[in-house]
Amino acid sequence: MENQPKHNEKENFQLERIALFSDAVFAIAITLLIIEIKVPEIHSQNVTDTDLGENLRHMIPKFVGFIVSFFVIGLYWLAHHRMFKYVILSNQKLLWNNLLFLLPIVIMPFSTAFFSEYYKNSLRLPLGIYTITICLAGLFSFRLWRVIGNPKNKLSSGLNSVILNYNSTRALVIPLVFIIAFLLSFFTKWSFIIPPLAPLATKLINAYFKNKHPEIMKTHYS
Repeated sequence: MENQPKHNEKENFQLERIALFSDAVFAIAITLLIIEIKVPEIHSQNVTDTDLGENLRHMIPKFVGFIVSFFVIGLYWLAHHRMFKYVILSNQKLLWNNLLFLLPIVIMPFSTAFFSEYYKNSLRLPLGIYTITICLAGLFSFRLWRVIGNPKNKLSSGLNSVILNYNSTRALVIPLVFIIAFLLSFFTKWSFIIPPLAPLATKLINAYFKNKHPEIMKTHYS
């Protein structure tokens, strides 16, 4: 019994290291999104507001990409934050799955910049790479929830099946939205309006679970 407090202190320290490292990755990735947007350079001695406005107009796709990715990364950070409310132990399985989840988050500033720079109706590769990045983030988030929620792994406490299914479903909603956008891009130029609907899709999932399991959802996410 004398070793129990030391054991708990050591375990809490390990979990704090995982959470702090993950937060740092999210913070850097979300900061790199805006760093990728450069101030327009106009090589003229007589720069006018019209010139600047025209250059900013051409940068609209970059700002749209930034806003969408900002909220996508933010949603996955919030999910990660919710996740670690239940984690009580760490092991190699948790560490590796957490690291895999962070991989697409790190890639996202590049895929966002690539998509924003070369997005045209006739080009599918930029949107395809962006969609793959989002799908990897969703799949690895789903996998991480399942690893933590598996009783055999003994990594969590208080994570019942309803909350596990709720968060697992949310993890897959954003990739589904982008897959739909990518498929629609072969048929219509208006497919770009689909990705900004990702937060709305998560709200619908939230509303569904609150309606079906009001007491459980109120207890965990009031």
